Amino acid sequence: MSDPRFPIGPLPALPDAERVPATLHDLANSMAQAVTDWQATLQALTPVDLTRTYRPGSWTVQQLAHHTADAHLHGLNRLRHGLTQDDFQIQPFGQSAWLTLADAALPVSVAAQLLEPLNAHWVALLRGTPAGQFDRQVVHPTEGRQDLWQLAVKHDWHLRHHLAHVRLALGEQQ
Repeated sequence: MSDPRFPIGPLPALPDAERVPATLHDLANSMAQAVTDWQATLQALTPVDLTRTYRPGSWTVQQLAHHTADAHLHGLNRLRHGLTQDDFQIQPFGQSAWLTLADAALPVSVAAQLLEPLNAHWVALLRGTPAGQFDRQVVHPTEGRQDLWQLAVKHDWHLRHHLAHVRLALGEQQ
């Protein structure tokens, strides 16, 4: 790994040939496994572990856990809006600012518990929505137009990306 900012590589683009129902099932399975892995990783952390970072100046393990749950919630809402509203305009959230709010100090078990029901919704939508519906598009103010296929790929990647950051933080400093 050459760049600790992207321990699993950059966000992949989904080729047109992979925009098929099986891909949605694969994404659902990947997200389900990632949430299981998040829960296993977070359950045995010490207070010192929660303060570790994967590189100087990066978010702590605690911040990564809460950010990931926040982003998974936002992603779910974006997907649901995208499935039900034409040209939905994504409203970004202040990721770093949110980590200064009081709820970011909650135990990481709260973030892990939140991920489970959020992911149940993700998985149900990925497995139960006709594949053609993922051709619908949303508009991000800085990223531009993207279809729901790419949105789903992004949020699967995001779960695994930050889990890799946590593992990197724990492995480098243990």
